[in-house]
Amino acid sequence: MQIGGPGGMNLTGAASTAGASALFGATAPAPSGAKAEFLKRAQMTAAEQMRAQILDAMGLTEDDLKAMDPDKRAAAEAKIRDAIRTKVEEAEKEKKGVLFDIKA
Repeated sequence: MQIGGPGGMNLTGAASTAGASALFGATAPAPSGAKAEFLKRAQMTAAEQMRAQILDAMGLTEDDLKAMDPDKRAAAEAKIRDAIRTKVEEAEKEKKGVLFDIKA
């Protein structure tokens, strides 16, 4: 068993990998592929994740939205809002009566 100390040092006096990187200014390589996508989604709020899922289902990205002309973008944003509203309403219906209806 090792116990960490200041600067990433363990009891044996050897610097941990993370501690050594921090001490010497090295940075870990940026993750790529599925790992990068997972980390990106993990840092999103629930609303951001929902929006990203809807965009994926529509075959769009945020960059695609930005590139659209204003009328098409407004229509796409309206579809996204409607889809979010529907998902939230469905989630609320599922919660009612599960154990207690605290919304009464």
